[in-house]
Amino acid sequence: MQQHKENKNTKSSPHILLLAFAVVIAAGTAYHFWPKLKSFRQTAKAEVVSQKEVSLTGIFYTEDNPRAIVDGQIVRENDLLDGIKVLKILRDKVEFEKSGRSWTQSMPAAEQGVSSALPVLLELGSPKCPPCRKMMPILDRLKADYSGKFRIRHIDVWQNKDAGAEYGVKKIPTQIFYDKNGTELYRHIGFYSKKEILAAWKSLGYKF
Repeated sequence: MQQHKENKNTKSSPHILLLAFAVVIAAGTAYHFWPKLKSFRQTAKAEVVSQKEVSLTGIFYTEDNPRAIVDGQIVRENDLLDGIKVLKILRDKVEFEKSGRSWTQSMPAAEQGVSSALPVLLELGSPKCPPCRKMMPILDRLKADYSGKFRIRHIDVWQNKDAGAEYGVKKIPTQIFYDKNGTELYRHIGFYSKKEILAAWKSLGYKF
């Protein structure tokens, strides 16, 4: 009886050794590849964050020809911009894709209305207007350089025809300067350079 028990233990020993060996191999493999896996995850995370930094500053939504302003350029659905594909342009957001990863960016809530915690520059125009198109990269640059100083809002008066009457627009582009309470301070008609816009703010008492 004792002899049979010893034989059973002897037969199970190779299985235990194999299992222990497999555990050691798995642990060694995980130890070897973990730094690379961790680095890959960090790189992927960094890439997603950088993709979300695309500057979306305007949407001109029509069902047959939606357009958006991305990094100062007018883009349409399926356009490529520095390797980023514009998948879908909706009324208040744009879907992007890069390297198999997709994400959605919405127009910032601060773009809505002219009353905010900061003064506002309202641009009324249309992508069909040549001077308005020249204004788009300027507004995009101002938004990037003076974030936290003043806000920029754009209205396409061809898409939103009521806005022209609401804001008393006679020609485009028209730029209207508001204080943080939504009170109009000054307006300008026609192309307006970055230097001129900053000078206008300065004349209104804002030193950015």
